[in-house]
Amino acid sequence: MPAQDPRIHLLQAGRSLAECEFLLRQFSGEQAVLGLIAQARHHCDQAEQGPHEDAETAATLAILRAVASTFALRQVVLSDVCCDFDDDDGTLLNGLGKHDSKGVSRPLAEEAVLTAEAALAADPHDALMPLYLGHALTWTGDQNAAIAAYQEALRRAPDDHCARSALSYLHAPAAKRPQSETSHPRHAFALLRSAYWINNNEWEDALVLFTSVADVRTHLAAALGPGPNAGSRSDCLTGEDLDDEGAELTLHIHCPGHPTAKYDLNARLHENTETTFIDWTGVPVDELLEPPLPPGRPLRLHSRVCFPHD
Repeated sequence: MPAQDPRIHLLQAGRSLAECEFLLRQFSGEQAVLGLIAQARHHCDQAEQGPHEDAETAATLAILRAVASTFALRQVVLSDVCCDFDDDDGTLLNGLGKHDSKGVSRPLAEEAVLTAEAALAADPHDALMPLYLGHALTWTGDQNAAIAAYQEALRRAPDDHCARSALSYLHAPAAKRPQSETSHPRHAFALLRSAYWINNNEWEDALVLFTSVADVRTHLAAALGPGPNAGSRSDCLTGEDLDDEGAELTLHIHCPGHPTAKYDLNARLHENTETTFIDWTGVPVDELLEPPLPPGRPLRLHSRVCFPHD
């Protein structure tokens, strides 16, 4: 039986880690996180066994393994040690020594440091790996190394508020904030941001990567569903969802060497009794985005880890 394309496993690993990120961010972790991390690692193992000779696949594997290790550490710190650990301001300096008397987080912290270090050069332009290395080093108490990692993250993404907040917490200087938003310097891709109230208590803020604008259009055509009078829409995004204050449906197109192109899709949304649709006039739907984002590759954008749509 021929080996499955490793790209499929990389996408599946990313899907599992995206679910982990949501649970950790929204609910401070749940037991389901452990199973999702195990799934992600299984798919990484399967991808590694498949035929892959290109450097980008190896880099994506290293990054996904480091993300899985960081999420495993974050889960045990939140659930077992009962300390803060998030992507808003990082974690506690030497939380391992001060708060983890049983040392349950020690092997996970050591693994998180090793995997992040191994993946640090995999994408020398993205801030995700130095940021996650800084988190793990902060937890273990290596203040100087954590500062260096966070400063590298901020060098790669000067607008990352978590790296900036972590440096302030560690009493270290941070670079000046950027004046304008520029594209990712290595890969071309589309980023869709959807922010709206799911109900009276839950706020959704999803950032998803796509390899083409055409894929974004296809995704939204399914997500928006039928018109407001065409039956149940419990699983569909509606114009009413996007009417709330602060709601956002925005497309960001990144092409190396160019400013980020931004399109307010909420302003282009139209509804009638039969259908809901977006006016794509003037949006480069059929334009190729090159060089493409490698399958399964997560990125750090808008101070969040973003995963590709599968």
